[in-house]
Amino acid sequence: MSKEQNLKAVPYQDILDVRSELIKLRSWQKSLVYLDEFFDGKITRNKKDMRMRYYSCQQLYQVFSGDFEGVLKESEEVLGKMIQTKKI
Repeated sequence: MSKEQNLKAVPYQDILDVRSELIKLRSWQKSLVYLDEFFDGKITRNKKDMRMRYYSCQQLYQVFSGDFEGVLKESEEVLGKMIQTKKI
């Protein structure tokens, strides 16, 4: 290995932290299918049904949006720590 080639050591805990964040994001996969069904383009003429579906989708999206923002910030912090580790 030449002296010009620097490798960074990535602590195993940082790898586990990134994996944990990916698992959190993956947990939304099944829930977001419901939103996909809502926005599939099929229009219902039943206004009551439409209001109920809209409300539930709104709530689901708000929870997802907040959680996604938190996971994104945590992932950026972990990545920042990994970038700042000393070269070996």
